[in-house]
Amino acid sequence: MSDSAVTSFINACQGPLGGPEILQGKTDSDCKEVKQRKHTKPATNAVLEVWKRVGRGRRSQETIPGTRVKEWIERFEKDITPLAKALNDHLETRTYIVGHTITNADLWTFVKLHEQVGTTTRDGQLKRANLTRWFDLIQEQAGALGHLAPVAIDLELPEFKPASKEKAVAPAVGQDEKKTKKANKKDAKAEEKKAKKEAAAAPAVEAAATPAPVAAAAEGDAKPAFNTQKKEKKVKAPKAPVAPVGPATPQPWQIDLRVGKILKVEKHPDADSLYVETVDIGEAEPRTVVSGLVKHIPIEQMENRWLVCVCNLKPAAMRGVKSFAMVLAATDDTGKLELVDPPKGSKPGDKCYFGDWKEEKPEEVMNPKKKIWETIQPGLHTTAECRAAWKSDDGVVHVLKSEHGDCTVPSVVGAKIK
Repeated sequence: MSDSAVTSFINACQGPLGGPEILQGKTDSDCKEVKQRKHTKPATNAVLEVWKRVGRGRRSQETIPGTRVKEWIERFEKDITPLAKALNDHLETRTYIVGHTITNADLWTFVKLHEQVGTTTRDGQLKRANLTRWFDLIQEQAGALGHLAPVAIDLELPEFKPASKEKAVAPAVGQDEKKTKKANKKDAKAEEKKAKKEAAAAPAVEAAATPAPVAAAAEGDAKPAFNTQKKEKKVKAPKAPVAPVGPATPQPWQIDLRVGKILKVEKHPDADSLYVETVDIGEAEPRTVVSGLVKHIPIEQMENRWLVCVCNLKPAAMRGVKSFAMVLAATDDTGKLELVDPPKGSKPGDKCYFGDWKEEKPEEVMNPKKKIWETIQPGLHTTAECRAAWKSDDGVVHVLKSEHGDCTVPSVVGAKIK
């Protein structure tokens, strides 16, 4: 994320989260840690205290020039591992990076770590539990203010099922029982040997007697002595259909994008920067959607507004209100925000799709572990013609549209869509 976007995010957070106290801190000690110093970037001083622990033996915060700060920032943007480890240790006994309230140090670090934490596996989150706990707290307090996609956090340990210590023990055989079995086996062999001798000494007349089956055959009995009936072949049950395998890499058609219309909008009871909207997306019941748009769009302009919504993200709680969709909005480098508009003639529930992927079926609910939205979102932008689009890694642009036409924005060009 660019420095201007980071600054815009921090500025958007200051009013809703406490005003100047975010910049200066509430106590004298907090103010001292957050205080801007000459030749250093705003909101980075508290983080540099953590960086000193990483780069042991380096100069103190007061003497690190602006170029050295820039080098640290560039280094951690390329490799976040040292900063993440140091912050995890730093936050072991702390709620926030500085003091006991949220400050610019938390906001700046949250933005810088957002992408890396979003791509971290659940095992990685558990490995740095202090950092993950802090990130989830800042996300709950300020995540919606800058339209950053919420990161799924799951610190619940897997249920532990101890292996059973009981072993199947074969019943012990007594010595007397073994002797009895051995004696019975010996008697059986003796009986078998005696029967063979008696059979060999039988009269020759008996041996020459015609067996009943042969005599019957001699009398012209046509019945064969064996069964010639063919066995019926067993009919194999049809195999159950194999579930279709998803694409090897996330694709934009896996995102469920639909046209929605706001039926009702009001401010969040516990967050001044959030709207709570009731949106019709063509289902039996409307969905509740929470959006951080208060600072950008007046509530009068939100009433009866047409939208394009992401409908298959995992529901997320925003300050106690669960949101069941996300509104697409485009923001340029100056911080100007505009909602993505569906084409004229649309109705609630109309499917929106990129390029020629009209017939592809989106995921019912995107699995957070597959990082589908996080992979596709960086390619979302507005074109020179103010059309919403997605640009693939090979540079091909796919315009977002419905059966009624292209999805557009009023004026922002080259803006990022989130």
